[in-house]
Amino acid sequence: PDFVAKTQGKSALERASVLECDETLAVTHNDMAKQGDTNVAAFTEAGPKGAFNAVLHFICYVHANGKIYELDGLKSGPVQVGEGGASDLLPIAASVVSRYAQENDEHRINLMALAPAE
Repeated sequence: PDFVAKTQGKSALERASVLECDETLAVTHNDMAKQGDTNVAAFTEAGPKGAFNAVLHFICYVHANGKIYELDGLKSGPVQVGEGGASDLLPIAASVVSRYAQENDEHRINLMALAPAE
């Protein structure tokens, strides 16, 4: 069953647990990531100074209860990065990512949006 069906009616923490344990999603993610142009060696300890030392790492931005949060598996929990609703999510997330890229001279960033089909 797909993620939505498996998590229907579950709390946010229960959905997070299902997501963490979804081996099919992890394998699919890694397979797709390997098809890209990423030079994985550049992300290891042998990479350039300041290289991000996590392979296939991703961060998610979400809105909940009037706030915008960054969800990063390398951090201990959600980090509030702004206030607003669905219409504020993209501009706030773009601002955070842009600031990160500028402060860290990082240009190896890909963005993806998950949105309902219309």
